[in-house]
Amino acid sequence: MCASSPCRSTETKRRPGDDVFNAANGDRVGTITELDEWKRRVRIKIGAKNGPLPRRMSVGPKDPYDTTGLRDALYRVADDVLAGGQRYPVAGELLRIAAPRISGRQPGEALAQGDDLLAATAEAVAGLDQSFLFIQGPPGAGKTYTAAHVIVEMMRAGRRVGVASHSHLAINNLLKIVEQLATKHAVKFQGVKKASGDGSEFDGKYIENVANNKEVPLDIELIAGTAWLFADKRFDNDHRLDYLFIDEAGQVSLANVVAMGTSAKNIVLIGDQMQLGQPIQALHPGRAGLSVLDYLLGDQATVSADRGIFLNRSRRMRPEVCRFISDTFYDGRLEPHDCTSARRLILTREVAGLRPEGVFFRRVEHADCSQKSEPEGAIVKDLFEQLLKQRFQEGRKSRALTVNDILVVSPYNLQVNHLTSILPSGARVGTVDKFQGQEAPVVIVSMVASSAEDLPRGIDFLFSANRLNVAVSRAQCLAIVVASPKLLATPCQTVEQLRLVNNFCRLAEYSTRSE
Repeated sequence: MCASSPCRSTETKRRPGDDVFNAANGDRVGTITELDEWKRRVRIKIGAKNGPLPRRMSVGPKDPYDTTGLRDALYRVADDVLAGGQRYPVAGELLRIAAPRISGRQPGEALAQGDDLLAATAEAVAGLDQSFLFIQGPPGAGKTYTAAHVIVEMMRAGRRVGVASHSHLAINNLLKIVEQLATKHAVKFQGVKKASGDGSEFDGKYIENVANNKEVPLDIELIAGTAWLFADKRFDNDHRLDYLFIDEAGQVSLANVVAMGTSAKNIVLIGDQMQLGQPIQALHPGRAGLSVLDYLLGDQATVSADRGIFLNRSRRMRPEVCRFISDTFYDGRLEPHDCTSARRLILTREVAGLRPEGVFFRRVEHADCSQKSEPEGAIVKDLFEQLLKQRFQEGRKSRALTVNDILVVSPYNLQVNHLTSILPSGARVGTVDKFQGQEAPVVIVSMVASSAEDLPRGIDFLFSANRLNVAVSRAQCLAIVVASPKLLATPCQTVEQLRLVNNFCRLAEYSTRSE
């Protein structure tokens, strides 16, 4: 049996250390010092000048961002379309879901040709003719490295490049690799990053930070920022950028891409619609609320060779893990790179009947668990402690496994908090959102819910294909999914739900094959 979770408590992303604001008037209230979801208690430190708080109030994050600039850019595109103009051809290509237009390539022809996929991708981008290109990067396939390599090659050729994404963190991650490759290949350039001054600055060699859009020079090789920068009307004049690269495009809305597209002659989308989608969404009619990748690909798991470039080699997952991910989420097109077989676990003693590589389904019988499962916590703790006694080998070198070598993932914050409290200090525990882009030799996933009747957020959340994909594909060698076997018998009411539950059942089947 499970300890019951706090009834009707509201899930929140606010944490100790976060500022909170009065939802009624937007005024800053103070800083959270304690947040106990079980006791349903929040302690907030307030300044003396704020005076006493109202007896009853709602608090939350800061007011939503001002979207005036984004809306203005969308209106410019819409007005041009209605007038029959051709001022924004790349936006029109996107909205029509047209095939990429590349000089020297015929319709239906593969966009990346030859054995060198990196060079072929750069060649395809260089040939874009007022169009767009999607580079799909499954887990460990090197999409960020590929994007950085192409950006450096475009700057080497004298092209002006923009770099955008849904967050400053993603932008800075790409810029870091751009600078490393530019230094390695002796490509000098001048760049700026529009930063908001709240830790979003980029600490680089060639790229400087500026505080507002008006300070961004328009005649340099690289400009980086979020959608608010590239929707600015200053970039609209003659489409200042030759290319706009949008990383993590699966988390960027179609509307934001169209707004940013007013700045560029060509757009390169880098991402994977089979991983985590937009972190913040609202309700929109039709397909207007989709991410740009969901809009372009619909139900397709992988982009076709004549519509985009699929990076088909994972340098992260051993063949045993990659096989499950490839067959389940990528039409069987993803292959493990040869280097992945050089990594392996060395199990010096019995660990719950596990083999040192592959995907395993660890059955745990329990009942009435919803957002927290103490029985699963006990199993996770035992697995964790046993794994710390094992070794990890990469090439000819081997070493003892440490807490940094094991990722522990759960869909619900209550279980994350429970696991954090019982695992060794420093254990890497979180929801799948925390670990996208990260990897470790071992991943342990705790599914928590006892049965379909106990799901707090429905089938679509717990069995999400994107979340299952990201969780399992963090593993270099071994992925262990700890779950109640009753979840395998989850009743479905729609075809989509059937697909989602089938992915989970396939995981259990792969485990059976390996045992």
